[in-house]
Amino acid sequence: MNKKIRVGVAGYGTIGQRLADGVAMQGDMELVGIADLAPTLSIRALAENDMIGANNVKYNLYLVDGADKSQFDQMGIPVAGTFEELCKSVDIMLDSAPGGVGAKNKVIYEKLGVKAIFQGGEKNSVADVFFHGYANYEKGLGVNYLKLTSCNTTGLIRTVDALDRAFGLEKVAITIIRRVADPGDYHRGLTNALQMEKAPSHQALDLMTIMPHVNATGILVHTPVTHGHIITVLATAKDGRKITKEE
Repeated sequence: MNKKIRVGVAGYGTIGQRLADGVAMQGDMELVGIADLAPTLSIRALAENDMIGANNVKYNLYLVDGADKSQFDQMGIPVAGTFEELCKSVDIMLDSAPGGVGAKNKVIYEKLGVKAIFQGGEKNSVADVFFHGYANYEKGLGVNYLKLTSCNTTGLIRTVDALDRAFGLEKVAITIIRRVADPGDYHRGLTNALQMEKAPSHQALDLMTIMPHVNATGILVHTPVTHGHIITVLATAKDGRKITKEE
């Protein structure tokens, strides 16, 4: 039987919770632990369930530099060790820490010889490859550090890549009307306004980085809501042919 890949998750927020649960559900992976700074709502909820997460797996908690362990002790939240101790025990880290923190964590990963995958909020320069699991999977093979596309860009490229493989695309025009924040982060959102970012949006630029043969442009509008996004794609095939709904 092949040895399981030992995985750690840095940052147990919106993305980190999904990553930890996903790893816990994989038969070929072992979730060694999660790391965070403060006893957030998600960690307190986990502690109320005796640190048992998805698939009845125990989520061992490690603290990053700057964390106040006494806060966790006062709440009865068990701590397994430090962030570096977690990194020493894994084959790869899934870094879902806030934007910019992952780049600082990379110093530790490099020192310990640990591979890592960074969430979309980091700068592209943090990794060897700006990565999408569909459109440029082969470029991620054999490298130590990957940075994923953002959630919007990930879903967008899935659609564009499927159309490109089927029909061969020349260009796309993208419109994204997005919620301004996750439900738990509404305190940092717009109150009563619409905010449009400079065109082309970063999603269009990111798409062209992943799929340089497709010319892309797009606009993005932030809206004062917390429930979902609307994404539209106007795609043009290379030969000018019309792509029907049935196709």
